[in-house]
Amino acid sequence: MKIERLSLKNFRNYEDETLNFTDGTNLICGKNGMGKTNALEAIYYFSQGRGFRGNSKEAIRSGQESASVNLAFSSKDRDFEGYIRFDGKQKKILLNDIELKKTSQLIGNFSCVLFTPDEMNLVKGSPDVRRRFMDSSIIPLRPAYLSLLIRYNLILKQKSSLLRASDIRYADYSMLPVFNQQLAETGSKIISVRRSYIERIKGPAKEAQLEISSGAESLDISYSSGVHSEGNIEDIKEAFIKKLSEMEDSEKENKICFVGPHRDDLVFKINGKNARSFASQGQQRSIVICMKSAQMELLKDETGEYPVLLLDDIMSELDRERRDFLTGKIEGKQVIITCTDIDKGRTYDNIIRIENGRVI
Repeated sequence: MKIERLSLKNFRNYEDETLNFTDGTNLICGKNGMGKTNALEAIYYFSQGRGFRGNSKEAIRSGQESASVNLAFSSKDRDFEGYIRFDGKQKKILLNDIELKKTSQLIGNFSCVLFTPDEMNLVKGSPDVRRRFMDSSIIPLRPAYLSLLIRYNLILKQKSSLLRASDIRYADYSMLPVFNQQLAETGSKIISVRRSYIERIKGPAKEAQLEISSGAESLDISYSSGVHSEGNIEDIKEAFIKKLSEMEDSEKENKICFVGPHRDDLVFKINGKNARSFASQGQQRSIVICMKSAQMELLKDETGEYPVLLLDDIMSELDRERRDFLTGKIEGKQVIITCTDIDKGRTYDNIIRIENGRVI
């Protein structure tokens, strides 16, 4: 997987710019607020169909009605030209001049792994951070998973609206069994896919943790769900419906949807101890690096080639030992790194300087 060119028009603070990339390590350098992260976000659109900061409307340059991003990349000896245009209401997506009707048709053609300072909160942050990690990791491997998430969130929104609008004494809950059945059908599939992914990633992540700690730390990862079933999708669905029935009165009283994958979590343990409670800051950062390393390896196993690695000002967050470990893991891959200052002790294959949304 290799990016050759990124063109931006009215995207964030870019008016009309093109960034050219090479094999190996590409550095995007500039002061804070110049647009370095914006470039990575534009690339990310082609992996996930959306950005990683806010919605598409917020990515349109101030005073403009629409924005577009164009990515020229190659994969498995094939050249691709991707194009996304959005106006805050709808997207137009082209791949090699063929219009795609669904975002999921774009996903799977280009893959990248994003590493930002915000993801340092993976261990200590809220469960929502860990759910986003799982979902964004799964989408490039299983494009249809995006449709599952969209459908589930739509049903969840409808059920939440019903609960909030109803007075428990006089409410009409006739639609509640319908929403619960739909949530169970879709949610059981999401839980199954997530569990399968965690089973696949925990081995490579454990190996990486042993390597980065010189064998001193064993990492264990498990998927924690309020729907307790280790069986197939039908078993999960049955347990889901049972749990919804048990929690129905509580959901009505509190006007909150307590059951489903939107409440699930990941648990990290170092040498048997919960990392969220006991891990040092250095150990937390090691876990994140190991998860990203494992994510890369799974994409390589699935697609036959490594994804492009996007590092958003992450090197400054790491000590020398962890920087060296990460550097070893990215060797031989295409990497795009943003930074405010160039590390004179390292060699880069390509340096792009950004100032106020312009390549200088």
